[in-house]
Amino acid sequence: MMKVVSMLLSAVGVLAIAAPTASAKEMLVCGFGSNTVARYDMSGNLLGTLDLAGNLQGPLAARIGPDGKIYVASEGNNRIVRFSASTGAFIDTFVSDAGMNSPTGVTWDKNGDMYVSSFNGNKVRKYNGTTGAYLSDFVTAGSGGLSGADNGMMFGPDGNLYVPSYNNNRVIRYNGTTGASMGNFIASVNRPRQFEWFNGILHVASEGANAVRRFNGTTGASLGAWMATGAGGLSTPIGMAFGGDGFLYVGSSGTNQILKYDQTTGAFVGVFATGGAASFDLPAFITIIPGPGGMTIFAGAMALGVRRRR
Repeated sequence: MMKVVSMLLSAVGVLAIAAPTASAKEMLVCGFGSNTVARYDMSGNLLGTLDLAGNLQGPLAARIGPDGKIYVASEGNNRIVRFSASTGAFIDTFVSDAGMNSPTGVTWDKNGDMYVSSFNGNKVRKYNGTTGAYLSDFVTAGSGGLSGADNGMMFGPDGNLYVPSYNNNRVIRYNGTTGASMGNFIASVNRPRQFEWFNGILHVASEGANAVRRFNGTTGASLGAWMATGAGGLSTPIGMAFGGDGFLYVGSSGTNQILKYDQTTGAFVGVFATGGAASFDLPAFITIIPGPGGMTIFAGAMALGVRRRR
């Protein structure tokens, strides 16, 4: 989804989001500008990138699916592409569907069916998680005021689906069974992108505020200032993930870096990685594998100054 912007660049027993654990061992970084997904160990050493045979064009999300494979939302060519989690080798194009209309996020329900957020379509598409066959528009176009369904889309601890509505600065909640709008969960957050629950708190990468914002994970109420605006040089944050090691990692697309923060205080710790020709350009999504950013648990069953949205 290309568009002008004004700045530089699941309920317990249904679906639960994995809590950060010490077993997290690898980070995936979607490079929107480089058409790559870079792989790092948790010391910040570059391990390489996912197989270029996957022909990624503007990757905006990478998550581990129920089958243990890496699924990447490739926005520029309307595909969901699969890779081996162990080797990074290209497996196949799982879905190629113009109806996705700029896919940004990917997630799964308790039955293993796959959901893809459509930025330009302002909706969420549902696919058979085994075959990739289209099933329905689970969230219909514009439902609940959805405008610019973005890459942070995921099921919450209550089993409902939460979708960043980028164009009107909201996070909207949808019934996890029917897809019906349940209204704004967060009524105002400046350009919401990737988000995660941690210790009952919803953390949202706020692209427009140059910060990660925190909200009550049950009510959506703002919890006030936590991370200082622009801390550590943070500029236009998009991707973020808890590492299970006491730190929060945030993609600073304006500086082309992954920055590291104390997960309790929000204090800046240091630079984890800086992008480049061999790794990533414009970090748009971060996944820790195995860990909270990439794995779901089924309980009970392009340079700076380019005016385009990442």
